[in-house]
Amino acid sequence: MTDLSLALEYIPLAIISIIAISNPISTATMFNVLTEKMSEERKHQTAVKASRFSLYILVFFALTGMLIFQIFGFGIGAFRIAGGILLTITAIDMLHPKPEGLTDNDGTRDISLIPMAIPFISGPGTIVTTVVLMSGAQDLGGGDTLVWLLASAGVLLGIVITIAVSYLGMTESERVFRFLGEGGEKALSKLMGLIVLAIAIQFIINGIGDVLPDLVRKGMEAL
Repeated sequence: MTDLSLALEYIPLAIISIIAISNPISTATMFNVLTEKMSEERKHQTAVKASRFSLYILVFFALTGMLIFQIFGFGIGAFRIAGGILLTITAIDMLHPKPEGLTDNDGTRDISLIPMAIPFISGPGTIVTTVVLMSGAQDLGGGDTLVWLLASAGVLLGIVITIAVSYLGMTESERVFRFLGEGGEKALSKLMGLIVLAIAIQFIINGIGDVLPDLVRKGMEAL
């Protein structure tokens, strides 16, 4: 099998991998729950902004790799812990909503960047997957520029398709969940709050697991 054939096979692998780890279904579900008090216009604006932020984030990490982590001196573990803390705040808001008088003028806050773009559409797992896939594209290309460009284009295409699917899921989420009714939506909101809290805790546990070996190693060296 030629290197060009391997690059062509790499494209669907990259697309499927990014979509799977991003999980547009959970994104659509969370969007529906968090935007139930928004006007249709603001829902659309939020979906557009979340998609745009996610595109910027994933393309940035695809092109720079882990450079941003190296510049600021932190690893993916710290990023996972930060994402977990942000999700915890979101989960608490979902489980214990603020009274109407304490929220924005339409009963909501801007969720386009946090938590929709980060960590749902372009969370730590999706970022790492993107970086790994771009690294794999470089390894696959070796010294062949055409193969590297083709495989890298597949990763970027996977990012675009994932965000497009997430956008459609967000904009059509209300239709999908309309059959639940008002009582069903409230129950779903509480259930998703618990699920988000569990995801947040898992993010923090995974982050601690990432940084703990390095902390232990540094502690041993200091002795």
